[in-house]
Amino acid sequence: MLTQIRPHPLEIIPDGEADMIKRVMEMQLEIMKVQDPTKRGQHPKQQALLRGTFEIADAVPDAMRVGVFAQTKTFDALFRLSTGPNPKDSDPNPHGFAIKLLDVPGSPTGTQDFIFLDQPTFFISNLADYVAFFESMVTNRTEAYYKAHPHDFGLNQTFNVVISSHLERQYWSEVPFAMGQGAARFTLIPDPDNISNLEPATTPDGLRDALEDYFVTQRRSAKFLFGAQAYLDEATTPIEDAKSVWPTPFETIATLTLPAQAFSSPEQFEFCENLSFNPWHCTPEHQPLGGIQRCRKRVYEESSQLRHRLRKTDVHEPTKTDYDRLGAFLK
Repeated sequence: MLTQIRPHPLEIIPDGEADMIKRVMEMQLEIMKVQDPTKRGQHPKQQALLRGTFEIADAVPDAMRVGVFAQTKTFDALFRLSTGPNPKDSDPNPHGFAIKLLDVPGSPTGTQDFIFLDQPTFFISNLADYVAFFESMVTNRTEAYYKAHPHDFGLNQTFNVVISSHLERQYWSEVPFAMGQGAARFTLIPDPDNISNLEPATTPDGLRDALEDYFVTQRRSAKFLFGAQAYLDEATTPIEDAKSVWPTPFETIATLTLPAQAFSSPEQFEFCENLSFNPWHCTPEHQPLGGIQRCRKRVYEESSQLRHRLRKTDVHEPTKTDYDRLGAFLK
């Protein structure tokens, strides 16, 4: 059961939003059926499912000491590193980093998911533009959409790059989440020790090969800092404009540690394929905010159900037992 949408004092919900969300959901399912509906609608290529920890910092600002950040604690976590839609790592792509905390008190699913991309903001401002963008895709008129929205086109182009390793990128949530009655955007900052001199990927599976070399051959661990960027006011840090750049600084509130580990067995791959990462797997204190996020709730839920139904697998959230079954860390 996902966290249910509840009114948040910082959100401004436009008239007709329910109809717009329904339309986006219908178009997303239509697109999935034309492609391969057994694969995820976004970021279908799994580079790795990694295990590790998510440690809450001692010095979390008082305004952010809510939900999973309320006290110093270490969570077991799963991390899905992904790309898409192009299947070749040597082709330009956006890159994803999804986090799933396990055994989270107060979450209806028992988990807390955070989803990141390697770009600071979304490329569309609001739900009305999102509907127009989806309509352009299903009617093969994206060129016309981008002519009418040139800034969206420019942002979308920056999403598609060739990289050397997921471990060397900074990632952003792009859109805001509740921090109790306040709000924040999040970022992941790679530890300097993650950085190598690797060239951008030149082979179809170059990113997966780089991860295999790092975690298995070299038996290295990786770290990321988890930063939060506080909401100030609607003029400075708008909730409903997903394309806006927030000027507030990021403060480190947690650390991710990914120990050396094997991750490429068929069983591990299949386990990841059957997982769902959804920002609405959350505690109420971290409810996703803004029109794009409210739309995602319905779209993610419906597309996940379709994918699992066609794969003939049950939808369930992982537990510590599942985490332990994925294998021991390497020494």
